[in-house]
Amino acid sequence: MRLHLTFLFFFIVGNWAFCQLPDCQINNHTKNMKLTGNKIVEHIECELQINSAKGTNYAEIRIDYKKGNNIKELEASIYDITGNKIRTLKKKDITKANAFSYGQFHSDDMILSFKLIHNQYPYIIKYSYSEDINEYLYLAYWIPRRNKNIEVKKAQLQIEIPKNLNFRIIKTNIDSAKTEYLSTTDRHTWTIENVGYPEQESYGPRKAELFPKVIVIPEDFRYGIIGSTKTWQSYGNWNYRLKKGLDELSDAEKIKVKQLTEPLKTNKEKVNALYKYMQENTRYINVALDIGGLEPLSAESVCTNKYGDCKALCNYMHAILREAGINSVYTTIYADSKPVKINPEYPSQQFNHVILSVPLEKDTIWLECTDSTSPFNYLGTFTQNRTALLIQKDNSHLVQTPDLSPKEVANNYKSVVQIKPNGETILISSITMRGRSFDYLKGLDDGLPESKKINYLDEMNLFENADIHTYEIKRPHRDSTWLKLNLGATLNHIAEPIGKRLLLKPICPFSIDLEKPEKRNHEVIFNYPINISDSTLYQLPQALQSISGIQNQDITCNFGSYQRIITHNEKNLTIHRKILIKAGTYYLKDYPELYNFISTCSNNELQKAIITYKSN
Repeated sequence: MRLHLTFLFFFIVGNWAFCQLPDCQINNHTKNMKLTGNKIVEHIECELQINSAKGTNYAEIRIDYKKGNNIKELEASIYDITGNKIRTLKKKDITKANAFSYGQFHSDDMILSFKLIHNQYPYIIKYSYSEDINEYLYLAYWIPRRNKNIEVKKAQLQIEIPKNLNFRIIKTNIDSAKTEYLSTTDRHTWTIENVGYPEQESYGPRKAELFPKVIVIPEDFRYGIIGSTKTWQSYGNWNYRLKKGLDELSDAEKIKVKQLTEPLKTNKEKVNALYKYMQENTRYINVALDIGGLEPLSAESVCTNKYGDCKALCNYMHAILREAGINSVYTTIYADSKPVKINPEYPSQQFNHVILSVPLEKDTIWLECTDSTSPFNYLGTFTQNRTALLIQKDNSHLVQTPDLSPKEVANNYKSVVQIKPNGETILISSITMRGRSFDYLKGLDDGLPESKKINYLDEMNLFENADIHTYEIKRPHRDSTWLKLNLGATLNHIAEPIGKRLLLKPICPFSIDLEKPEKRNHEVIFNYPINISDSTLYQLPQALQSISGIQNQDITCNFGSYQRIITHNEKNLTIHRKILIKAGTYYLKDYPELYNFISTCSNNELQKAIITYKSN
């Protein structure tokens, strides 16, 4: 009996332990890299444990590589949890394919993939392979954990570098390497166990900045042509040489440029005319051919095919401006409403987009060449206020793009809310949108059929608990940096009649949720100001006698300001509000004060008005 009870105890505890396991985990992952001659030889070994049927989704192994690189010595097998081999991968089960991603037209990215499935859990997949990397910008770019749902128990990077090679190391949230000094090389090893996964905080740094990672940047690299990361100027020279000779136009295009610009007097007028010509006669597609998608298609190719990616369209725009006698500068930048910080101390490939800058006598014009409806000389929230690299022969250098002012991002709501005796409410609103809202709504208006737009308007959550039934998007002209959204909606649960009173929850165009100070780990980043003004007229079903529960507010501090003004007459209640949050990075020492300001504003927005009607 004791033996049976002991067995039962371990059976229950063992199964309970397995139940606590994630669906999938990496027990061990090693990456060994060695620079040999003009190529990097990389060897990968991975032990992946599938703990449940849900984890089977991760049993499809995908190896990404560039066309021209060589994947070799691929081996893979399935093992049970005690280490017994069950099955070995066969060559016929391996698939090679082009790695087209959404929005890509051409790509040289490749995928090698295979599946190893078993019907008893947990089971283990072990696989290994080597890759010859013929072109590289980095010696290593190692992020040991990228997937929130896959725990990583242990990971190791080992890189062997010739002693005569100059390089630099960037590491984040990981211990320093153990270094072995060999006869002709140095071997650097980083090991990390139980790799954490950063949680995204509200208005915090991007996860890409928080992951444990190691980046090894060689001073001299080989990517298409030999380049150098010694300085930003030398790195820019590599970019410059990469596109050299690709800015020639067809004869027909040269004639067209002359026709467009000859009647115009100023360079700014000529830039505007050529920019609109480019927008109207080309379209954006994603092309990632040859050297990793960093070399643009030729301007002549764009003349012929009328398409290109950001590199090709900027190169083409540069070419037609040059034909008109106007200088412009190919400019690399990180485009996103939440950009990654560029590290100025480490010249290297830190950008994901290209725009064009046009220096004139009294001003610099910035052109976004991938958007056929972008206003002239407009940098939206995706490219404003960040570090960019101007690519010029022997003069490449970092610059800061212009930032959007509070006026340029101001959103203004003017609304009328009709409240019926039973509490049913109808909203009629006109919203002037700028900044991020303009960028989003313009893209929505340009890219979607009418039948789908209303669904995206609902997702914008412009008004809480609103069922939108009519809308109209109006843009005054093509260079307008604002648009008007007129809409009608039914509002739910904002007015509750209680006898001779009405409980009213005013509509709220502002909402920011921040973590409590004791739970915040990183700085707060507002990449551009938040500037919202709102005037709402509530039409009441009965004559108003008094109002309580909400009152005027006026708050000003280092982070911004908040005002609320309440007025009323016998039949109408009007609430005017304005909130401004200044752009900037606010570190943890200032976070309690910032949190107090924003939570005070948010709490004010949650207050309900108690309206008492006059007696008949």
